[in-house]
Amino acid sequence: MSELQQSYRHLPKHFYSDVLPEPAIDSRLIDLNPDIIETLNLTWDEKTLHEMTAGKLTSKQPQPIAQKYTGHQFGYYNPDLGDGRGMLLGDIQTDTGRYDLHLKGAGQTPYSRRGDGRAVLRSSVREYLIGEALHYLDVPSSRCLSLCHSPEPVRRERFEDRATYIRVAKTHIRFGHFEWLAELGSRQDFYKLADFVIESVYPQLQSLPAGDKYVELLKTIVANTAKLIAKWQAVGFCHGVMNSDNMSVAGETFDFGPFAFLDDFQIHYICNHSDTEGRYAYSQQPNIGLWNCQVLAQAFLTIIDQKHIQPILDTYVTTYNQTYLNHMGAKFGLDQIQETQREFIGNSLILMDQSQIDFHQFFHKLSRLNPSNPESFYQFVGHSKAWRNWCAEYLEHAQENPHADSLKQSNLIRTQTAKFVLRNGILQRIIEQCEKGDYELLKQTREWLKTPFEPAGELVEHFPEFLQPPAGNEKAIALSCSS
Repeated sequence: MSELQQSYRHLPKHFYSDVLPEPAIDSRLIDLNPDIIETLNLTWDEKTLHEMTAGKLTSKQPQPIAQKYTGHQFGYYNPDLGDGRGMLLGDIQTDTGRYDLHLKGAGQTPYSRRGDGRAVLRSSVREYLIGEALHYLDVPSSRCLSLCHSPEPVRRERFEDRATYIRVAKTHIRFGHFEWLAELGSRQDFYKLADFVIESVYPQLQSLPAGDKYVELLKTIVANTAKLIAKWQAVGFCHGVMNSDNMSVAGETFDFGPFAFLDDFQIHYICNHSDTEGRYAYSQQPNIGLWNCQVLAQAFLTIIDQKHIQPILDTYVTTYNQTYLNHMGAKFGLDQIQETQREFIGNSLILMDQSQIDFHQFFHKLSRLNPSNPESFYQFVGHSKAWRNWCAEYLEHAQENPHADSLKQSNLIRTQTAKFVLRNGILQRIIEQCEKGDYELLKQTREWLKTPFEPAGELVEHFPEFLQPPAGNEKAIALSCSS
């Protein structure tokens, strides 16, 4: 059995505050994630997991802590950040690495900034399921171990039921942790945190000479961030709040708020209605990822030389471009992307945007394109001259592939395009069931998300609407930060 420990306490005391959760009243354990139980090699019984998730901790467990950090929110530095709605329960060492367990919605901490520190059922269900969705799309993400529902009222835009859940991630250290230490000007503390990240997240860097180790740490974080965001773009995922304090140094999707998968393709789609300037629009995510890496690199000047910064940031650009083109090329059935096809992919997205075509359905239709009779494809995209020209150009590019074969190309597209996408309309339906005390659809969906490319028979038979584009009133739903 894996044992829970509190490794973060090895760092200086001012890095965190001791806290205790506010237990959820009359809570129900509404789901446990068997995959996470297996990953962590847990042998805790259901009663123990229920009590932990509800915030009822025993004296045998490490005391939780709330981490201190800062960060840039919507481009502006905020020095008053920290774990305001969650508590680090501890970490577990497994054969595949170390994992943090973090209790979300646990109540107020010294960093709650006048907030209640609680979570509502709506946002908790969303985070519980999106981690599974991304994981099985091969997008690095934090995930959840367990979820509790309490009838306690919590005020957001309206009064809603309270929820608590345990989030599992490789680390809960954010870009904002390093920003905070750079702001303090504490070089020794910066080294300590960097060493902790290397030990817990990137142990392969431990054997490097001191002069190289921290440069490689920053370079690895930047490269992993670039890969992550390239994968977001390829699966049509919008994070919604890419503040630097929401960026994990492990390169995992982290701190979900008003996220969304694309419906009709909109290059500049904004899923967060608080984002009035469109800073975190779908089209801006790659640039914001670089911007956040620039902020992190600026902080790392505390311990590395200026001469390393630009080459590392260049790594972001080259890594992002290569990862994105590989994934998007495969999505178009082009297994070895050619230089001439880069512009074609960009122009394709512009035409999809102009035509308001469903992002996911487009690729399903493309996988069925019959080169000798493309009429059914035109019925989907439209019979315009632009699409007829596009189709002719696409077939030319397809033939340029070294192993051009329409069947292979169709299969390649299918392996890159999910048939079951966790759209916001589906999530809303699940949330409404949970609010009524019916959790079956939540549990079924968690299982269905394991096979997004080949949906389970039960999903196909009983919920075929989940595999179709949403109705007009469910498209491009904008959400608030309380989501």
